[in-house]
Amino acid sequence: MIQRKTQSSSYWDENFSVEDSDIEYLNNLLLEDETPLTTDELVSALIRNRIAREQRAIEMQLTRGSAAYLPKETYTLGQTLSFPQIDFATGNVTAVRAGQNPELGSFDVITIDFGESGAREFAARLVTHKLNASEGKLGDADAVAQTPEHILEHHGQAIAAKLAATLKVKGDIVPIAGHWFSHTLLADINEGHLNLAEAALDMAGGGPLGTHDLLAHLDLPVTINDQLKIFSLDYALQEDERFDEVGPAGQVLWYLHRLEPQEVLNTPPTLKVEAVDESIKLPIALQNLEADIDDEFGSPHDYGDAANGEVTLHLTFPHRRAGTLPLSEKVKRIFPTAYESPRVRFTLVDGHSGEKHPGWVVREGRYVYGLEEWYKKYEMPVGGTITVKRGEAPEEVVVKIARRKLAREWLRTAAIADGKISFAMQKRPITTDYDELMIVSLDNFNVFDEAWKKMERQPFAKIVADVFRELAKLTTQSAVHARSLYSAVNVIRRVPPAPIFHELISRPYFVHVGDAYWRFDESKYSEQ
Repeated sequence: MIQRKTQSSSYWDENFSVEDSDIEYLNNLLLEDETPLTTDELVSALIRNRIAREQRAIEMQLTRGSAAYLPKETYTLGQTLSFPQIDFATGNVTAVRAGQNPELGSFDVITIDFGESGAREFAARLVTHKLNASEGKLGDADAVAQTPEHILEHHGQAIAAKLAATLKVKGDIVPIAGHWFSHTLLADINEGHLNLAEAALDMAGGGPLGTHDLLAHLDLPVTINDQLKIFSLDYALQEDERFDEVGPAGQVLWYLHRLEPQEVLNTPPTLKVEAVDESIKLPIALQNLEADIDDEFGSPHDYGDAANGEVTLHLTFPHRRAGTLPLSEKVKRIFPTAYESPRVRFTLVDGHSGEKHPGWVVREGRYVYGLEEWYKKYEMPVGGTITVKRGEAPEEVVVKIARRKLAREWLRTAAIADGKISFAMQKRPITTDYDELMIVSLDNFNVFDEAWKKMERQPFAKIVADVFRELAKLTTQSAVHARSLYSAVNVIRRVPPAPIFHELISRPYFVHVGDAYWRFDESKYSEQ
C-alpha cells in the first residue's frame, strides 16, 4: 500500500514547511469569512487543506489512468507514469539505459520528463526496493489515526510555530492576542483615533481598559462590523509603542506604557540573575533539594500535577526587598499568562482580609509584582511562608501569608558592618510561619542596598565561603544546611541553588557531614 504523505508523522514533524499556496489559502479563508481566527484554527484549516489537496491529486491520477511508478517494473519509451511519492507528479519515459552498480545487480535507469519541473532519473527493473512493498495501491490504513484532529493534537504545536514565523515575515495575515486576520481587511485607525484612546487610558489612570471601552471614545463608521472594529483597533494599538496589551490569555486589556510601574518595566536590581552554567551536574539529593526550593531560575523539574491547585513557598530576600513573588515552575501555573504579552495585569487578593490590589506578571523577568504593601503590613521575614492559589475569577490570585500569634523567638539575623555581612542568633518578634532553615531577620532592608552593589564585584566563591563561615558560627556543630546557605547568600547576591550547591561539592574546604549539611575546613581554604 502507498500511504498518503499526510498520513505520515514524518511529513508533519520533519518535512513540513509553509508554502505560498498555504498562505494564499488561509488569506482567502479570512477574506471570505471576515472573522479573525486563532492560531489553532488556522493550523486546523491548513491541515485539512493539505489533506484535501492530496486527495484531489490522487483522484486526478486515478482518472488519468497512468501507472504508478514501482522500481521493480520494466518501463518503455513514451510510457506515462505517476509518482505518488512526489505529490503524484506525472511524467513520460524519455530514455532507458542499463544501470551500473555491482551491488544492485542488473537493473535499468529511466529518465522521466516532468515538463516544466524538468527531468529526473529513477531505477527500474530493481527487485529489492522499499517502494515495491506498496504494490502501486493507494491505501489509508492510518486514516483513522491520522485524522485532522489527531494531526492537530500531536503535531499542531510544531506546525503553529512554523506558520506563525512565516506569517510574521509575509505580513499578509497579522496577529493580535492569539488571533490572526487579513491585513487588507483592517479598518483605518488613524493618529486621531489613537490619541483619543491614549486620552481615555490617561483618564483611567493608565488602564487597564478593554477594547470595547476604548471604542466608545472613537467615532468609527457604523458600516464597519463590531468584530472588525475591535480587531482593527487592537492591531493599531499593538503597533503603537504608547500602548501595552496586558490582558491574560483570552482577554485583551490595554494600558499606557508610560504609566506602568517602573518595577514592571525594569527588573529590580535584586532580581537580576547572571547567566547560570547549565552544565552543572548535582548529586540526586541536591537535585531533589533544588526541586523543593523551586527557584524561578533553577533547573527544570517535572512536578506533575502537584502545583495545579495551591502552592506554598518560602520568600527569599531578593523578592522580599522588591515586593515580588518568584514566577517559578510551580508558581507560574497559578498565575495568569498571555499568548505574547510580556506583562500581564491581574488582581491580587489578600487571603486574610479579602482586600484586592493590582498585580503584574512579568513573564521575561520571571516575577510577580505588587506585594510590597502586604509584606510590610504583615511584617514578612525572609524565609516566611506564603500560599498562593487561584481566585474565584480567572484574573484573580489569592495570596495568603501564613500568620501566627506574636512571639519572640531566636532567629537568624543579618547585619551589615564595614560593607560586610554578618549573621547572629537574636530574639526577634515574629508573627508569621517560616522555614527554620531559610529564616533571616533584618532590621532595615535599605542598608543592604549599598552592600548589594559592592558584592557584585566580589568573586562568587569568596561570597559563598564568607557566608558559610558566618552561618557556621551559629550552631554548636558548626554545620550548615545547603538550604540555609542558599537563603543567606541571596541576601547579598541573587543566585539560583545550583551554583551555590556546586560550590559545596567542588571546593575541598567544604566537608559533607551527612544529609544536606556541610562543615568548613579552614586548613584547606586560601582566601582569594
